[in-house]
Amino acid sequence: MKYELTEPAERDIRGILRDTIKMFGPRQVQVYSRLIERGIEMVAENPDRPASLDRSQIAPGVRLLHLEIAAGRRGAAAHCLYYMKGKLSGGSMGTIILRVLHEHMEPRYRIVRALREAQGKTSETEQS
Repeated sequence: MKYELTEPAERDIRGILRDTIKMFGPRQVQVYSRLIERGIEMVAENPDRPASLDRSQIAPGVRLLHLEIAAGRRGAAAHCLYYMKGKLSGGSMGTIILRVLHEHMEPRYRIVRALREAQGKTSETEQS
């Protein structure tokens, strides 16, 4: 299945990798980068995967996958992918990665803002 990242999700990933290299070095940034990629691939392949959690209380259709699921072991990651199924910018259906947030962050406001940005972008694309 196809996927795309919102601009906030892209910023999240850049920030996570920037902090990772500062704190843990170049080897760990490569490992964590691959882990994020693997998590994105997992939700793109099967957005409703059993290990993901329904977070529709934030917004309808929003799901969460903790990256330790992608790593295959507890404690291997501290970030979560927030995503949903929907129409991609090209018009096809796929998985939209809304945000990549630390597990201790309160997601509600950040997810709602990412959804607004993504919907605004979709409206602009449809008008073009």
